[in-house]
Amino acid sequence: MNKRRQNPKGIEKIENLGAKTSRVLWLYFGVLICFLKVGGWSADLEDQQEGLFAKAYQDALVAFKRLDLDEAQRSILKAQELKPKDPKAIVLAARIFLQKKEYDKAEKELYRVFKLQPDYGAAYQYLGEVFYAKKDYKEALYRFEQAAMHDSSSKEILLKRIYCTIGLGRMDAAENLLSGLSAFDESSPGYYFAKAALCRMRKKYNEEKKLLDTARIVYGNDAFSQYLRDYESLFAKKETLD
Repeated sequence: MNKRRQNPKGIEKIENLGAKTSRVLWLYFGVLICFLKVGGWSADLEDQQEGLFAKAYQDALVAFKRLDLDEAQRSILKAQELKPKDPKAIVLAARIFLQKKEYDKAEKELYRVFKLQPDYGAAYQYLGEVFYAKKDYKEALYRFEQAAMHDSSSKEILLKRIYCTIGLGRMDAAENLLSGLSAFDESSPGYYFAKAALCRMRKKYNEEKKLLDTARIVYGNDAFSQYLRDYESLFAKKETLD
């Protein structure tokens, strides 16, 4: 009789345990669902932010290519507000300052990249461009050589190394570097401009003219004009900087 009386209590305990287990399971699943929802919302926000950043960056780049520098600067500031540590946005901001001849600001931006991502090759290249614009050919050459370590195939970096070497009066070294460019390169007139620069320094003006004329005919006026700016900068007088 005593064992029979105890059975209802045993059953009650089992039922209570089952109820508690059920509540715990429901609580667990509730927390899990909330976590998944929050995770999903977080992912959606990240995707939205990434999309806004990409648009602001693209707008800045398009405006920069059009030389609408004020619009480019407004757009890149929006991009940097969304992702302040993105190296490509910082580099584009520096390029805009460089185009506006605000060299100190461009330099400051590029040094920020090195703190965030020391192996970001484009930052070295554009830092070289800053010093090239300032006619500090020694420092520019050093930066272009660093850039070449990250992108050894770039003909544009090689051309700038040749210009800097010429600017430093190292004609033999420039001639050696010229061997890395080709007169048959269909994508770049770098060989003709580098060779023409050497001819000018050696006062072979007729040969210089022939080389530049060939570059204009083969590569077209747009490409020729783009390369001509840096070429003429090499021989222009140094500007007085603020």
